[in-house]
Amino acid sequence: MTLLTVLRQALAKLILCVQNLADDDRCCARIDRYLDTVDLQMMAEPIGAGGGEEAARIRQVVAKMQPLTRAILILVVGRKMSVAEVSRRFGMREERVCRHYRAAVGEVAARCDANGVT
Repeated sequence: MTLLTVLRQALAKLILCVQNLADDDRCCARIDRYLDTVDLQMMAEPIGAGGGEEAARIRQVVAKMQPLTRAILILVVGRKMSVAEVSRRFGMREERVCRHYRAAVGEVAARCDANGVT
């Protein structure tokens, strides 16, 4: 390998590490900017779609989530993005994305279980 190749790889790793240090607010702002630029009609599956009681409960739970957790849920469920895609596009570690996604699914499941919704 040439010195330039080694430096390029090291710089790429450094940039990724610095991006991974971004706090939740910064990551959420990145996702919000992305969601503002995409066509909402392209949303694969709106979260809590429908007019039933179950859909209303799900929308309430999603509205009360932490902003980054909610944004990741929207990307994975609504935009059908994989965890790896979210990680690459927004400069977050996959473990961090998974943690927020699991928290979101857990909140929805716990609320639905508490209210007797299947």
